[in-house]
Amino acid sequence: MVLRHELREVVAFLGRHGWTITVRETSKPMEATELAREAVRRGAKVVIAAGGDGTVNEVANGLFGTDAALGVLPVGTTNAWALQMGIPTLNPMSPGSNVVKFVSNLQERIARPLPANYYRKVLLDAARVLVEGRIVAVDIGEVSGRYFLMWAGIGLDAATIKSTSLKGKKALGSWAYLLPILETVRRYPSTDVCLKLDGKETKVRTSQIVVCNIQLYGGFLAIGAEARVNDGKLDVCVFKGGGFLTFVRHALKVLSHQQLRDSNMEYYQSSEIVVESARPLPVQVDGEPLTETPITIRAISSALKVIVPRNAPENLFHR
Repeated sequence: MVLRHELREVVAFLGRHGWTITVRETSKPMEATELAREAVRRGAKVVIAAGGDGTVNEVANGLFGTDAALGVLPVGTTNAWALQMGIPTLNPMSPGSNVVKFVSNLQERIARPLPANYYRKVLLDAARVLVEGRIVAVDIGEVSGRYFLMWAGIGLDAATIKSTSLKGKKALGSWAYLLPILETVRRYPSTDVCLKLDGKETKVRTSQIVVCNIQLYGGFLAIGAEARVNDGKLDVCVFKGGGFLTFVRHALKVLSHQQLRDSNMEYYQSSEIVVESARPLPVQVDGEPLTETPITIRAISSALKVIVPRNAPENLFHR
């Protein structure tokens, strides 16, 4: 486990507020799901994911359909869920974030806490959200038996995630995806796709589809601009065409928040999405490779309890 000193301080902080905490460390994929289920069986009311988006996803899979709430301590690469909900975290696109992480890793190597550690403050502020926040029920998506809290990506992004090394992500954070995605765009052509949205069929030629439950993709791109976490629907963003120049145009539109007025992007809201493609396209959920098309994605309404800040953005919730 990394950040041992910081997490010990978080555990002490929660203990002072009447929480009883058991810390369990994972050593293999999907182990967090089993640990979450075990915690629920033992009577836990809250299970905290101390990690990145992948860990949050695994814990969410273990808590689906239970009365236990998901809490988050964001210590991963992008921490998109935390950024979306306003939970204190590091900005994944800030070069200074890597400096902060370096300081924390340094204190792990010297086996003693350093007095000037900004990461400690961030995590204690995130722990304060656990104590002072509110519990809400949110939708989740399901594909091939796996649940996702944030998004499912089909095509370019899934291929990029698959080709990006864990070592690179640890060293560079979100910047580790830059070169792999440029290489993937160069060699990854668009293909014909048939979408069935709540039974209504549409056909497009694309190399990238993102099915969103939240608005921010990767922690900083507002792809799912109209997504709500409790409306019983998923937002489907189809980027038409392919090739490097088309990718750049799409990226600029998203960065300038103009994608909904882009004729080369189609935007839908649906509770069930069937994706069939002329050639198989890779699929990722919450930043983790999963499967390939054809797939069926469905929204499950209010299926997971989560702890969010009292001042979480109101435009994330359907009234």
